[in-house]
Amino acid sequence: MMIRNYLVDPSILQTLRNQKGATAVLVALSVIVICGMAALVMDVGLLYVNKYQLANAADSAALAGAQDLPGNYTQAKADANTYANLNGKKGDIVQVTVANDNTSVTVTISRKVPLFFANIWNESMANVTATTTAQVKTFSGGNIGIVPFGIVKQNLVFGKTYKLKVGAGSGFDGNFQALALGGTGASVYLYNLKYGYKGTFHIGDWISTETGNISGPTSQGIAYRINLDPTATFDTVQNNSGRIVVSPIIDSFAVNGSSNVQVVGFAAFFLEGNANQGSDSYVYGKFRQMVLPGDISTSATNYGLNHVVLTN
Repeated sequence: MMIRNYLVDPSILQTLRNQKGATAVLVALSVIVICGMAALVMDVGLLYVNKYQLANAADSAALAGAQDLPGNYTQAKADANTYANLNGKKGDIVQVTVANDNTSVTVTISRKVPLFFANIWNESMANVTATTTAQVKTFSGGNIGIVPFGIVKQNLVFGKTYKLKVGAGSGFDGNFQALALGGTGASVYLYNLKYGYKGTFHIGDWISTETGNISGPTSQGIAYRINLDPTATFDTVQNNSGRIVVSPIIDSFAVNGSSNVQVVGFAAFFLEGNANQGSDSYVYGKFRQMVLPGDISTSATNYGLNHVVLTN
């Protein structure tokens, strides 16, 4: 058996060695690129997460502050700062600005975020900022559980007491500022007074009046509402208290008997006392400003009931 010797050209061996070395260099470069891309992705992800967190914190802070407008500029700033710090992180920089007309709150929150990939260019930190403005708009309607009292349109003063219902001897041709919401009769009127009307009304709608003094149902309904929160005062009452009632603002009650009257706005009041019987069946409420969810109007007269929207 003949054994043959095969000789390999030395140039081929050198070429193989060169290719092996080039491959090692390419692998090393690829690892560097992959690590760099991973670090870049990490940086971008960190920036995105922090931007999202700051945007949420700014939104909640602006909404919280706007609840106090337009009546309480100082409290609006304080509440916005409180919510920004509660939802943010230690070290965040918070700036709160209330517009000169007291109708909007702007919250800007900034945060320093550590970087990984950018360290190559000696950039170890990035500044992330989020800005939100919450604006107060005139509430134009919705399902908010209004009570069956109509207030004639007028300039309402914060903290002033108004007659939500008048007694016999007052009023207009058998109307004493009572409304028929979803139906007429004492039982419907009493239900709406105790629990609030379950339907929806908007500015421009027409509502039927509830004729008669109906002092008995009025006394029962007011007693029920006050007993839901008997120790509350105008200064301590919470927005969800049974003693806070929302009434339609009516264009005019100068109608004869059962008639339709037009809604031109809505206002909130704190029930101050129980209604008396007979001809003295008056209901008194102290006017307050309030923010509620619902629809908005850009042209209607504002009677202190608002809705807050984020504008950016």
